[in-house]
Order: sequence, then structure tokens, then C-alpha cells
Amino acid sequence: MLCLAALLGAVGAQAKKPPKPPKAPKVVKAVTPAVVPAINYGVADDGGKYADDGGAWFDTELKGANLTEERWTLAFDPTQPQTIVELPFVQRAAPQAQKDGIHVVLALYARPGSAHDPTAFCSWAALVATTVKQWGIHDFIVWNEPNTALYWSPQNAGAPAAYEALLARCYDAIHAADPLARVIGFGLSPRSNGPTQTAPIPYIAAVGAAYRASGRKLPIMDQMSIHPYPNPSHPADSPDIGYANSSNYGVSNLDRVKQAIYDAFNGTAQPTTLNGLTFRIDELGWQTDTTGYSQYYNKENVAVVSEQTQADYVRETVQKYFACDPTVTDVEWFLLIDEATRNGRSRDGTTVLGGGWQSGLLTAGGQGVSTPKLAYAEDAPLFAAGRSACTAGMTNWVPAASFLPRKKSPR
Repeated sequence: MLCLAALLGAVGAQAKKPPKPPKAPKVVKAVTPAVVPAINYGVADDGGKYADDGGAWFDTELKGANLTEERWTLAFDPTQPQTIVELPFVQRAAPQAQKDGIHVVLALYARPGSAHDPTAFCSWAALVATTVKQWGIHDFIVWNEPNTALYWSPQNAGAPAAYEALLARCYDAIHAADPLARVIGFGLSPRSNGPTQTAPIPYIAAVGAAYRASGRKLPIMDQMSIHPYPNPSHPADSPDIGYANSSNYGVSNLDRVKQAIYDAFNGTAQPTTLNGLTFRIDELGWQTDTTGYSQYYNKENVAVVSEQTQADYVRETVQKYFACDPTVTDVEWFLLIDEATRNGRSRDGTTVLGGGWQSGLLTAGGQGVSTPKLAYAEDAPLFAAGRSACTAGMTNWVPAASFLPRKKSPR
């Protein structure tokens, strides 16, 4: 107070009004929903889509573990731009899933990964949306791991902006085809392994920069898809062990994704996790030891965990992270049923795209062969419990202080 009086005296008695006090810095507060949204569990597995019985047995096994969702993939073929190549499978399996009360989510991408012309792809995506809404399918993930050269090529500095343009166009096209649609963006791989993969956190930033530069006044996604796998160099790591590199993310690093989304889109028409954007974890799993099972073949090529450790990791992930995070509303474990090849190659040595995973809740083989792993029964009650499974307290995320709006610098 004495310093203030001295200052006012120095200004002079002619001042009619005291100077206005400086404005308090703007603080962004976490928004806790009045009602925390429900959380739903399922699997990312095309087994039901391809099943001869339309997925009836598959759906029964899903429900036996209190799982209610399944993510199927559909690939765009640029040589048949107005054809849903796998439509016969969908026509057989989608009515069965609808009858069984299983919520189907479609992940749309292209083969080859260079076929990402927005006009052609999004016209096809709209055709898919128009076709499948008759079976109550309204959720569409636009692309799979676009930050990897395996699914989006070339993987270069221009790839994020190209993806933003495609996602924006598909958002409009899919919503025009189905007003009830939910367009789900990104489907990000959790890390970079060099020139063939862009680290996810910088990728989000680059997509946000392209969105702002476009001047778009509409969102580009209604939900965000992420794949928080453990570090492939240490695939047996627990969910507590994330990535040391802050450009990557794991189960315990979802705050990095929230921060990246906030930095990229805050103040635009695209919601962040502070005002409505939710996460769909549509791929995550730990591969188990399959020694002693006759239906598997080829040698294992990664570190695996025991069935009990898998069950423990799933339980920890649910109780400590997903059930406690209002941003996470959907989780699809990868897979329900193991793949028989341990190393991603067929018996004759041919590479199987994306194959070689033993992270399912059931062993390989299908009806009459597959048997439940320990996680199937042990973790089923947690899936049914929803948010009540949380044992760590609800997450209340706030943007990092260093990223809050800054005062304008004096001229």
C-alpha cells in the first residue's frame, strides 16, 4: 500500500481517476460433465464380419464377456471407386449384429495407402454410410493410422495437411449421407519409428495448423480414435509404462493427446476434450504366450506375457485409466480371437497384412477350437461395471499452464 501511495503521488494530484488494476490472467478450468458419459467395451476384430454364420457364434462369445461393440474394417479400392468390395460380408453379418444387440463401428481406409484422393474416397465413404444405416450402423472412423506409411503414403511433411483435407471432406459427405452419423478422426498409431511413421503429437499439431489455415467453420470430427499400444520395443510393458518421448503416447500418456488437441483446435469450431470431444480406444492389447496350443504355427517374433499378466494388465487399464476418464467413452480391445500365425506370415511364408497377433481374449481357431483365456472371465465383470469399475478417482484434466492464452506483449 505504501508503494501504491508513493506511485500515485508521483503521477500528480491532477489525475481524476486511479489507474485500473491489471486484469487477472485468464485461467482455463477443467470442465467436469454434469453427468459422466457411459463407457462401452468391445473388440476390434473382423471375425464376425467374415463368419459363415454371419457372426452369430462370435456375437455370443462377445456377450459372454460383457462386450457390446465390434469394429470392422472396410477398405476402399480405387479401381472400383463406387463399389463396397466387402458388401456381401456386411450384408450377411450386419443384420446378425443388429439382431444380437452388438454396436458396429466401421473403420474406413484405402488399399493401397496412396489412394487418398479426398473426392474419390469420401464419395465412397458416403456410399458406405448410405448403405449401412439400414442396419443401425452410424459410426465411421475415417482412416486407420494415417501417421504410418503402411496405411498412408507418402508419409512426409505434407501428409497431415492432406489428411485434414480428406477428413473435412468426409465429415461433410458422411453427415450428408446419414444425419445420425458420428465421424471419428485420426486412429493414430502411438509412436514414430523413423521416416515411415510420423510421431502422433506433432501430427495432431500439423493437422490443427492445416485446419486453422483452411478457415473452416465446421468441425472435422465428432470423436477421436487412438491406439495406445505399449512401446513395440517393449511390448510386454504394463499400462503404467508409457513413452519417455513426449511426442508419443501410451495408456498412461493420454494427457499428451488431450493437450495436443487443445493446442491444435482451441478457439475453433472443432471441439476439444474440454468441450465435448471424446476418445475411442479402438485398438489395444497384449500378446500372450501360446506355447502348448496346437492351432498356432511359426515362431513367435515379439515378447509376450502370460495369460494371467494379460488379465492383470486389462484390469489395471480399466480400473486405473479408462473407467476413470470421462473423455474415454468407447474401448475396443484388439482382438477377440487370436490369429494363428505367430509372426505375421502364412504357412507358405507369405506376409499377412497386420497379422500375427495373439492379443485376443480367446485362443485361435474359432467355433469348436477357441477357448477362453483368463482375461475373458476375470475382466468381464469390469466391462459390465462401466464407470463403477474405476478405483483411482475420476480424471479431471486441465491444459498445461504454459499453453494457456498469453497476454499481448507491449508495443
